[in-house]
Amino acid sequence: MKRKLIAALVLMVSASALVFAWGGSKKASKSKNNGKIVIGCNNYLKGIYSLDILEKNFVTTCKALGVEPMVVNDEGKIENCVTNIDNMISAGVDGIVFLGISDTLFPVVARKCEAAGVGYAFYDHMPSEKSLAMFAKKPHFAGVAATSDLATGKNIADYAVKLGLKKAIVVTGETTDTTHSARTNGFKKAFESAGGKVLAEGYGTVTIADGMSRANDLLTAHPDIDVVYATNGDLGTATIEALKKHPEVHAKLLVTDLDPDILTGLKNGTVQAANGAHWVNIDYTTALLVAQLKGYNLKKPDGTAPVLIVPVMTLPNSYVDLYNQEWIENSPYTDAQLQSLVQPGVTIAHYQEMLDNYNIDNCLREKVAAGRVPQAALDKAQSGIGK
Repeated sequence: MKRKLIAALVLMVSASALVFAWGGSKKASKSKNNGKIVIGCNNYLKGIYSLDILEKNFVTTCKALGVEPMVVNDEGKIENCVTNIDNMISAGVDGIVFLGISDTLFPVVARKCEAAGVGYAFYDHMPSEKSLAMFAKKPHFAGVAATSDLATGKNIADYAVKLGLKKAIVVTGETTDTTHSARTNGFKKAFESAGGKVLAEGYGTVTIADGMSRANDLLTAHPDIDVVYATNGDLGTATIEALKKHPEVHAKLLVTDLDPDILTGLKNGTVQAANGAHWVNIDYTTALLVAQLKGYNLKKPDGTAPVLIVPVMTLPNSYVDLYNQEWIENSPYTDAQLQSLVQPGVTIAHYQEMLDNYNIDNCLREKVAAGRVPQAALDKAQSGIGK
């Protein structure tokens, strides 16, 4: 997402939040969709790789759960996020899963849905504690599923430690960018706690051109490193290019984000591993909402809705073909796994158990058991780790 675009419109959304009061909760009509549950979802900007995969997973999950999906395109405009909520409510959806590109949007969406008696849940972006407190106990709020940027950095550092790497540099975003600073801090703390050393961090804008300049400076200053961590896909692409100019550096490149350039790097070996695969947060968010609409109570005794932290998956380069097949072209979870999240008697402990077990090997083992992936393909991927 372009932060300048967001900043230009946040004030307008904030102003509307001040004048839009919490409405009285209404019961949604059980017959408005002829007994079929309809779930709406916003794609902030169609054509963006990661957002389109989230949309695909939403549609796939809805199909597995036997509900009808409705997708709207916000066209990269914050004002459209609000308008499209109104449009989906007017169209008669039973619930909405929402990506809030700005924290000011969460309370606005919550107020609108509570007033209309429409269920809602948030995916991918975690509301701030201040915003969450406004609607955590509201009757129509089903919960949120998102990742932790601090845990993202720790996750990739743990992988570096597993490979025996000791000296690192980090190519990252602005110090004021909470996403990149959290990933950097998570990496540094985990890496150094395990005996490694982060020799330098290159902060700045996340454009490929600026990232390449920073990466080049760091590689020149520290040619003896054995690992570089780039905190997003563009910075990963920048570092790939910078490494081409430094044949004297023999370092493995680790990246957060699984966009096309990074997947190509994994395929050709220029990227050792990448983490991300947050695509499943929308699976959990959708399931939370459907379970609530079916009358299954997953809230705490005090009425607080679930807040699920989705773990980040590290993808070694030997797994890239299976990842493309089972995460990009298909769904990471089987239909049976998704359906287990909305069965009578389901508990939040079952959700947490699935989250705790979310990693590439466990997901692929389920696919092997379901006959969708050959055991030989998984064995080959596992044998190639670190090579």
